[in-house]
Amino acid sequence: MSLKFKKALSIFLAAVMMFSVFSVIGFAAPAENVQTDIPASSNGEICPTIIIPGISQSNSVYCDKNGNPILDGDGNKLEGGLLIIDSTNLVSKIVKNLALPLISSLLMQRPYKTLASGVYKTICDLFYVQASDKTGNAVNNLVVDKYEYPLSRYDKESKEWFYNRLPMEPVIEEVSATYGVDGEAYTYLYTFPLIGDPMTAAENLFDYIELVKTQTGCKKVNLVPISLGGTVMTAYCDLVVERGGDFSDINNIVNVVACLDGTDLFADFYARNWNLSDEFLYGSYIPAIMAESGSDEYVGHLINIALRILPKDVLYTILTAAMDGLLDTLLVNCPQFWSMVPSDRYDELAEKYLSGEDMAAVRAKTDRFQQARLNLKENLKYAHDTYGVDVFSVSGYGRQYDTGDYCFLGIAASSASSNSDSIIDIDSTSLGATYAPVGETLENGNSPDKSIDTSTCLFPETTWFFCGQHHEVGRADVIIKLLAGIVSENITDVNSSEAFPQFNYNRNTRTLVRPDGLMDKAESVIENADGKYTQEQINTVKPVYEKAAAMLKETVLTPDSAKEADDMTVELNDALAVTGLTSKTKTTSFFVKILNKLTANLDNAVMKIFGGNGYTDKIFNK
Repeated sequence: MSLKFKKALSIFLAAVMMFSVFSVIGFAAPAENVQTDIPASSNGEICPTIIIPGISQSNSVYCDKNGNPILDGDGNKLEGGLLIIDSTNLVSKIVKNLALPLISSLLMQRPYKTLASGVYKTICDLFYVQASDKTGNAVNNLVVDKYEYPLSRYDKESKEWFYNRLPMEPVIEEVSATYGVDGEAYTYLYTFPLIGDPMTAAENLFDYIELVKTQTGCKKVNLVPISLGGTVMTAYCDLVVERGGDFSDINNIVNVVACLDGTDLFADFYARNWNLSDEFLYGSYIPAIMAESGSDEYVGHLINIALRILPKDVLYTILTAAMDGLLDTLLVNCPQFWSMVPSDRYDELAEKYLSGEDMAAVRAKTDRFQQARLNLKENLKYAHDTYGVDVFSVSGYGRQYDTGDYCFLGIAASSASSNSDSIIDIDSTSLGATYAPVGETLENGNSPDKSIDTSTCLFPETTWFFCGQHHEVGRADVIIKLLAGIVSENITDVNSSEAFPQFNYNRNTRTLVRPDGLMDKAESVIENADGKYTQEQINTVKPVYEKAAAMLKETVLTPDSAKEADDMTVELNDALAVTGLTSKTKTTSFFVKILNKLTANLDNAVMKIFGGNGYTDKIFNK
C-alpha cells in the first residue's frame, strides 16, 4: 500500500472521529411533548412553515424490535442526531481488541499480526448502532422522534430544545405580527432518519404536508430545507413531477445553506483525496484542531511530537483498518450519506464502491436520488413557472474548509479550490453560482470580492450571499432576520429591503442572542425584578447591554462586523461577571505563552529532523 494512500486513511478517521465527538457533546434529544388544542384555521391567509432540518436536528433512538429504547451501561437511551455511540463499554472493548497487538507493535516497532483485525473490530463495534446493510436499510431499529403537531404544542423542555437547535424566534415573531396569529402554531418540524434513503424521507413528506394542511386549514405550506434537508426537498420535487407535477401544495421554498448538489468535501472522504504534505499533517493540522477544541496551543505541538513514537507502518495499519471499519459499517451502504456526494463526482465513486451485484440494491437507491438531483433545477423552474412557487436561497461563501470551526476538514484536497461556508460549496447552496477559489477572482464576478458570479444561479433575484458566513447559520442573527422577512413575505426579492442587501458579511452573535444568552441575562439584571442586583452592578451592565443592542439592530454588515461581534460578546460577558451570572473571560497566562513558544520551536525542530517519519523510521532508515 502506498504512502500517499495510507496518509489519506489517517485523515478520514480524524474527521469522522471529530464529528462523533460533536455529536455526543452537542446535540441533546427533545423530551416527550404535551399536546394542546390545535389552532384555529387561518382560512388560507397564512401558509404554515415546514422546516426540513439539517444533519444533527433529527433525533433517532436505538430501540428493540418492539420499539422499546435500548439502554447503555449507565441506563441512558442510546440516541442522537448525528452519531449514536455507546461509550460506556468502549474502554473494555479497546483493551480486549487492541491492548496486546498495540503493545506488541510498539515493542517490535512494526505492525503486530492481529493489529489490523483488532482495530477493524473496534471501529465496527463503535459504530454498530447505525450500521446499514446491503439493501441500504438500517441494520438496527432506529426510531426517529417525530413531531406531528406544531411548535405551539411542544412542552417546555422540547420547545427549549427546538430553539437551541433552530433559533427561529425572529421568524416566529414576524409571522405573528404580520398575520395576527400565534406564529408557533404555524411552525412544524419534519424529521427524517440519517441512516436511510432521502427518497423514502421525501415520500413520507407528502403525508406530513397533508397533516399540516389538515391541522391548520391552510391550502399551501412553505418548505424550509436546512443543510441536509435540501436532499429531502430535492427528492420530494422529483417525486412530485413523477406523480404528475402538481405543486399546488407548495407556496414558497426557502433554502437555508441547503445541500442541493452535495459538497466536494464529502466526495473527498470517499475518494481519499487529501492534502498530504508533511508540513500540514505533522505541522499545523493537529495544533489547529486542538486550539479549536479549546486546548492551549502547546497541547497540539506535544501531540505532534508524541505521534512519532509510532512508526509509519504501525500508524497507517491502525488507520487503514479503522477506515475499512468506518466504510463497511457506516458509509458505503447508506444512501443518505451518498446524497452528499456532488452529482459530477457521483458516477466515479459509485462505480468504485457500488458496482458489484451484492451492492445492486444500494446502487438502485443512490442512482434514483442522483437522477432527482440532476432534475432539480428543471423541477424547480417548472414549479415556479407553472404554480407560482417562489424559490429563495441563502448561502455562505468566502471560506475554505479549514476556515474557522471544524478546521480539521481542511485536510480535504478540494479545500484549496473551494469557495464555501466551510462545509458546502457555494454552487450547491445557491443553485448554480459560478465561483473562483477563495482568494481568486472571476472576470464576471459581481460579489464584492469578485469571486462569485450570480448570473448562473437558477433564481439570482431571490438568492442572498453572506461573505465569511459559517455553515451553522443558527449563530447568524442577520440571516435569521432575513428568513423572518422571507417567510412572512415581507421580503420578496433581493431588492425588497435595503436592510438586507444581496451581498452581505457575517458575524457570530449566538452567545449573545440565544435563549438565556448574554442579552437575556443582561435584561434580567437591568429589570432586577427580584431585587437581586445592586445599583452598581446594574450600572456596570446597562451601558454595555445598550451598546450590544445597538449593534444587533444593524443588519448591513461590513468586513469588520465579525470582530465587532466577538469583541462585544467578550465585553458583555465580562460586564455580567460582576453579577456572578458569568465568569470573566480567561486570558492566556505568561507561563502558557512561554510554553506555547517552546513547544512550537521543539515541534519545528523535530519536523526538520524527522519530516513525516516516526522516530525509528529515521534512525533505522526504514
